[in-house]
Amino acid sequence: MRIKIKGEITAERLAEALQAAAAKYEAVRPGHKVYGANLYLTAFDADGLPFDLVDHRGEPLSITIEAKSGELVKPALTAEGEARRQKAKEEARRQAEEAAAEAQRRHRQTLDEYEQERQKRRKKEAEARKQFEDANAITAELLKTMPERFIDELNKTVQGVWDDLKPTETQGKKKGQPKALPVFSVHADGLLLSVETWKNPRRVLNPLCTLQHGELMPFWAHDAWSEAMRRIVDLLDTLTAAPADALESP
Repeated sequence: MRIKIKGEITAERLAEALQAAAAKYEAVRPGHKVYGANLYLTAFDADGLPFDLVDHRGEPLSITIEAKSGELVKPALTAEGEARRQKAKEEARRQAEEAAAEAQRRHRQTLDEYEQERQKRRKKEAEARKQFEDANAITAELLKTMPERFIDELNKTVQGVWDDLKPTETQGKKKGQPKALPVFSVHADGLLLSVETWKNPRRVLNPLCTLQHGELMPFWAHDAWSEAMRRIVDLLDTLTAAPADALESP
């Protein structure tokens, strides 16, 4: 038990503190005895400044009051006390073993969850890469077999979305103004994407998105481009299913 006494310390106040402690102990363990105590004193001089006493080594002075001759420093354990102590040790060991087992179980669970998430992420990345590569392959094939019709159909599809949704800027100086219309073109057998706000056209591998850190990233995140992507996917399905000569005919 820790006892804190405020104010000036006198023998009477020390006795009062000991009596208060004894009452607390007695309420829990009748017939108790207290063996050993550490008392730390804070002294002040006549000017109200704290000071301490030191020994010849400069260490804080320590006074030990030995037990009287024939008195016990602490009581010997009875058979019942020894049994209780052993029981307490066994209980502490059991709790420690249970805590260690629980910690190990949580560690394994964390590792399992991490591995599951890693597998899911790798699967998702593989699926995204396949979709990206498939879109690239379809784009390359259409540019090879029907470049003019492909570009024309792409631009008609995007124009249709802009005509239907009339997307506008939602922030900045151009807030409320129509969003720039994306336009596709061909250069050196490759697909180019441009908008009037870009300085130069950008070469893209497909008309839908890019692949960044294992995730498919649309060229734009707004609703109009999401709808354009949906319609472009339908267009790609249509173009790849139709004979090339029919699509190239006037």
